[in-house]
Formats: sequence, C-alpha cells, structure tokens
Amino acid sequence: MKIKLLMMILLVNFISCKKEEAKVIKKSEFVKTWFDTVRMTPYMSKLKINENKTFNYDGGACTSSFHSKGTWRIEKDTLILNSYQINKCYWKENFGLLCFTREEIDSMRKDNKTIKDCEPTREESYVIFQNERFYLKNDTLIHTKKNKNCPKLRIAFSSIEKVRKNN
Repeated sequence: MKIKLLMMILLVNFISCKKEEAKVIKKSEFVKTWFDTVRMTPYMSKLKINENKTFNYDGGACTSSFHSKGTWRIEKDTLILNSYQINKCYWKENFGLLCFTREEIDSMRKDNKTIKDCEPTREESYVIFQNERFYLKNDTLIHTKKNKNCPKLRIAFSSIEKVRKNN
C-alpha cells in the first residue's frame, strides 16, 4: 500500500515538472530580437523581448525615428506588450499600421505629445503599446489587431532580419 502511494506521489511530481518545463520553453520562444517583415526600405523596426519581462522597440524611416520600452507577459500562447509612461517630450504614436496620408498623420499628431504643451526638438516618436497582442506562427511573431483603414496588411516580425532591396 505504501509503495503504491509513493509511486503515485512520484508520478504526480514528475507530471508537474514536465508541465512547468513546457512553460519555460514556451516563454523562451518569445525572448529574442524580432525584425519587421511588412514594410520596405527605408523603413525598419526591431522588437527586442528581454528575459527580464521588458521589451525595447526601435526603428525609423529617412530622418524620423521611434522607440518604446515597456513590459511583457504571456497569457496562454499570446505575448502582450504594454509601454511605460515617460516624462520626456516626444511625438506620441499608437502602435500599429498608419494607413493615412502624410497630411492626415500631421493633423493627428498636432496635439499628440507625451507631455501636454511640450515641443519635441526632433522627428522622434514614442510608440505606445497598449495591451498589444502577438502570437507565434513558425518563426514569425504576428500582431493580432487589424487596422480598419488597411485591413489587408498585418504587422509581423521575423526572428531573422530580412535583406532589403532598394526600390
């Protein structure tokens, strides 16, 4: 009887360890540097998911640049990113595809700054991630939200940086 009980306890412990090990492996799949796949030269961006549950997002096009920093968590098989609030003066952008004309973007940016009534000194934006969700498909990190202004486009990041050709 004692032997059966001991075997049952060992079996339960073994199964529990395997489940915990699977969680660690799953989390580590997200931890790396991801490179944008959708946009063309001269645009580029990269998303670095750090082991310490933080992320860095950087990129730019021509003379403008953008960045963000924040925290991440995993719910089931979904990576969720949220930016830190900052107290430096930048243009503020929401993460996602901007499918607007340059004039529409300039109009939206007019009062869209990280600090009210500040004047950004250069063409640099702080990107706001607000519960932005991503899932893995093969070696690609795919954003789950679609922009209604450009529904055929999706944001995706690859674990391998793509070589871009100038048009």
